[in-house]
Amino acid sequence: QVQRVMPNDSFYFSIVRDPAAAAESAFWYFRAAAPAFRRSPSLEAFLASPSRFFRPGQRGNHYARNLQWFDFGLPDPANPQEIPKILGELGRVFPLVLLAERFDESLVLLRHRLCWPQDSVDLFPHNSRGEPHETSPEQRRRLRAWNSLDWALYSHFNQSFWREAEAFGLERLRREAAELRR
Repeated sequence: QVQRVMPNDSFYFSIVRDPAAAAESAFWYFRAAAPAFRRSPSLEAFLASPSRFFRPGQRGNHYARNLQWFDFGLPDPANPQEIPKILGELGRVFPLVLLAERFDESLVLLRHRLCWPQDSVDLFPHNSRGEPHETSPEQRRRLRAWNSLDWALYSHFNQSFWREAEAFGLERLRREAAELRR
């Protein structure tokens, strides 16, 4: 829909976040909006048996599973073999997808892609909840498995991000990210 009203030479970019961190955050942030989260007494209980709490199609439950996939407007693939094709098409629309976990480096790459001068980008935290709830490696594994479409999305764009970073120059990227933080 956006492409219909934008000039043909528009540059689209977005950002993704590790599904384990994104889903853990969504559990707490969307607790009141997502029936699946509301019915669960805790994140641990939800992860022990997500299908016990989750009902597909129930209003608000889009927050409880594959939220990033949903936010990109992607269809739930009927066949897992469709996922690479869907991600390839998405990659053509978004030639640069930033990583939340590498935000400083992402801003450097974005600045260069947009041909902006160095002083055109600044960085300061805003609207963050502080320290996230601690999740165990097993909880992170379960969160990624439950959000498998988000994991495929994140894995795809994590790889494309690092290809972009290598083409830019990893040492140069580290240096410019450090300067941005300073």
